[in-house]
Amino acid sequence: MEKVFELAYQLKSLLDNDERVIKCNELEKIMSNDETAMKLSYKKDLAVDSYDFAISHFPKDSKEVKKAQEELHLAKLELDKCESVRTYLDAYSKVRDLYMEINSILFSFINNHLCNKGC
Repeated sequence: MEKVFELAYQLKSLLDNDERVIKCNELEKIMSNDETAMKLSYKKDLAVDSYDFAISHFPKDSKEVKKAQEELHLAKLELDKCESVRTYLDAYSKVRDLYMEINSILFSFINNHLCNKGC
């Protein structure tokens, strides 16, 4: 078990020093300090709340739900057009892909082992 912890710590250290992770963390700080991004994020959050309210109180095909859905769509589009958000999301997708690859490598043996026992 000690060897597993040692290897996990080495992996964490490698990830902490990976240029994709470092860049993503830097861009997240920039985005978090971007007043425009924060305002647009808040606007999107309000639209989410309005949509959640509408969907829980009105039929799915009602004008209230459709209006709330459209407002949420527009708020999300506006947020996604913000440069600091776009830049962060691009960096984040590269980090997510890295984590997915690591996850696949680390846990593929479990899937193979389980499937050999009757998937």
